Amino acid sequence: MSGNDTGGRRRFEDTEHTLHIYPGNIAEGTIYCPVIARKTSTAAEVIDSLINKLQLDKTKCYVLAEVKEFGGEEWILNPTDCPVQRMMLWPRMALENRLSGEDYRFLLREKNLDGSIHYASLQSWLQVTEERRRMMERGFLPQPQYKDYDDLCALPDLNERTLLENLRNRFKQEKIYTYVGSILIVINPFKFLPIYNPKYVKMYDNHQLGKLEPHIYAVADVAYHAMLLRRKNQCIVISGESGSGKTQSTNFLIHHLTALSQKGFASGVEQIILGAGPVLEAFGNAKTAHNNNSSRFGKFIQVNYQETGTVRGAYVEKYLLEKSRLVYQEHNERNYHVFYYLLAGASEEEKSAFHLKQPDEYHYLNQMTKKPPKHSWDDCYYDSEPDCFSVEGEDLKHDFERLQLAMEMVGFLPKTRRQIFSLLSAILHLGNICYKKKTYRDDSIDICNPEVLPIVSELLEILGVFVVRASSFKARDDCLFCFKVSHRPKTLCLCAF
Repeated sequence: MSGNDTGGRRRFEDTEHTLHIYPGNIAEGTIYCPVIARKTSTAAEVIDSLINKLQLDKTKCYVLAEVKEFGGEEWILNPTDCPVQRMMLWPRMALENRLSGEDYRFLLREKNLDGSIHYASLQSWLQVTEERRRMMERGFLPQPQYKDYDDLCALPDLNERTLLENLRNRFKQEKIYTYVGSILIVINPFKFLPIYNPKYVKMYDNHQLGKLEPHIYAVADVAYHAMLLRRKNQCIVISGESGSGKTQSTNFLIHHLTALSQKGFASGVEQIILGAGPVLEAFGNAKTAHNNNSSRFGKFIQVNYQETGTVRGAYVEKYLLEKSRLVYQEHNERNYHVFYYLLAGASEEEKSAFHLKQPDEYHYLNQMTKKPPKHSWDDCYYDSEPDCFSVEGEDLKHDFERLQLAMEMVGFLPKTRRQIFSLLSAILHLGNICYKKKTYRDDSIDICNPEVLPIVSELLEILGVFVVRASSFKARDDCLFCFKVSHRPKTLCLCAF
């Protein structure tokens, strides 16, 4: 790592951040308490600051809890966890709207002597649902005129019309889950619903499927206890169209399965699995015509348990990546997010080291662009006419910082991260190589812009002669031992994924 990298990292770690901690009923009349913290500040240090600021009882034990949009549950931070690092993994919109957002926040909770968390009122979790029920009982809201069935198999008249009408009426009541026997149908509400908190974790713990209102926690709970009872592996398949919420449903399952094992405390395994999410999203998600963050790969998560039901480890396997997107994209679609993150968020030193340009100067990124070149990334945010480089509400610089932090938390060393970014830049430069036929020889080609080859050679850290041979000569299989990469430019691009 260079001196500039070390200095930049030190400045980042020394940067002060403001955490908004919501004490709830612990401090009456206080909505939130701002606490200044650094990246290395631990949860114990933040709690000590809160005790002094709010003048709390020092004889009691307090813990910090993190609430995320995709989980809704309260995950207790260990005393050595760093809240700022957890906060930096939140989406940009959550960081900008901390004062008004209901989804991402830190809570201060009191810990009982037996180790459990003290909640002042369990009904606070059901405030929205209970208030709506009371309004209906008093006649201020109309009663539902249609009886809905939580299991479509129970419909007295089962046909396409009654099936869709039942789903529609349940969706209007914010009941997004419906059973079809042991299958769970989920309708994406495209908003946060308060049905993923500790109240629901306890509610669905060790209950038979179908006894309670349909919920994804019920499916996870049945699979977990069936595994312990039968001593056999269990499998949950999540399928659906693009934008239907498969990734979010996977996060719900991981949260609940870990909660059953760890009793509400976020384990290291769960943190690594969820920390790997931004990394997989950057390298495997892309903007499509119908979804700005569409997963272009399949994912298999294997969670291993001990005989006692405690999480022992996990394995994440990715497959069926849409490799063709790397070299070609349809109209109004983009390449994978990581290229745009790198070009927008890299420092000046990194741009020079990786030979980075503007996105419209790369063939793999500008194929569907017919607009004049942009002089800087700032132009993307103030351009009223949409293009394939920018997405509404997206902050690429913040996303690149979030990606770097997530890679660090998962375990990527600084040298490894630098090699990955160098390889990404090499892929983009490989796409800029142009060819022409040799004079009087139709079976041979020449490279039109040989000035690109030294850049690719430097980024891949291989000899220039190997780049020339790999990009302009067809090599036999028994000659590939002398190359560190495959023999064709297209294959070079796919090796990164």
